[in-house]
Amino acid sequence: MRPLRWLACLAAALFLVGCLMPQQGTPVYVDAWGGDFWSGKGMLLEVSEDRERCRVAVRDRALMVQERWVACTSVHPRKTR
Repeated sequence: MRPLRWLACLAAALFLVGCLMPQQGTPVYVDAWGGDFWSGKGMLLEVSEDRERCRVAVRDRALMVQERWVACTSVHPRKTR
């Protein structure tokens, strides 16, 4: 029974690591043109040299954090409290 509990704890920890939003970056909102996300709330991680593409971290429908390159026209500032 102990190995089963250990495996369950390990699986839960690995799942949660994939669900955590990165702490570095700028809070942004990615609109629907940027992709099909669970929530548009994300973090801006990087901007390309030509300022056409932005690398963002957002949650997908499975609540896992995905890092994607999207058009910067789909990325908007988000106010934090």
